[in-house]
Amino acid sequence: MRKSTNALVALGMFVITAGLVTAQSGYVPGQAAEAYAYTHGGYVGRAIVKVLQNGLLDVEIDEAFLPHTLAIVDMESAMWDDKNTAYYLNRGNEVRVAKYVEYDGAVYVGTTVGASLTYVEAGRNGEPAGGQDLELLILKNQETMAAYYGNIQNGRFKVLATFGGPATPVTKTSYGGVTKATSPGYWNFGQTWQGNIDAIEEFIEEYGSAFRRSEMTLASQADAQGLKFWSVADAVSGATNSDFKDYFALAQAAIAQLKMK
Repeated sequence: MRKSTNALVALGMFVITAGLVTAQSGYVPGQAAEAYAYTHGGYVGRAIVKVLQNGLLDVEIDEAFLPHTLAIVDMESAMWDDKNTAYYLNRGNEVRVAKYVEYDGAVYVGTTVGASLTYVEAGRNGEPAGGQDLELLILKNQETMAAYYGNIQNGRFKVLATFGGPATPVTKTSYGGVTKATSPGYWNFGQTWQGNIDAIEEFIEEYGSAFRRSEMTLASQADAQGLKFWSVADAVSGATNSDFKDYFALAQAAIAQLKMK
């Protein structure tokens, strides 16, 4: 989200050095583009880029939680037990999820395979009917990932306590909402998830995205606060997140769709 350059400098979000100047976009005002990708080992990333009437870019990056997060249930509730849940292991901890979920009108059944979870379409009696894993279907292409955002934000991902029973829309997670941008409880310490994303967005808004991955480097030494920032060419971005390059590439994919003047 765009902020003024002066405000960013005052906040210490990036450092301007010689050789890099604020980007003049050169794009047709009033247009927008979006791009999607599998990010951070378990999320659907989205970048929306708009060209403002003054020709400057406005960048918004978000990540949606996939079914293995949206389907997490509270085992202390009387509604859930070992029979109507499945599980997967996360860092050695068992994570319980609803065995049956509904996505975009179809019902899927969860099965634990080793330490992982797979949801496949359910048969007439609730048994696994086979077919492709739900998350792979969601991640299939740009259209399916775009549809996923719309579906989860409109209550079309649901959990069922019993096969054939009422389906309850998932509208929140333990972090907050169904995406990271709506979840203040996700990575809410230190730089925070949102703080890092803000830094990436603001860098691209000021300098553009025409940089190679080889120009993106993480500081080898931490600063006084113990932070290592990413630099792009001759500027420090203000971001420290490990997947900086992937988020940057996601915004690049959206910007590549914009029309030039």
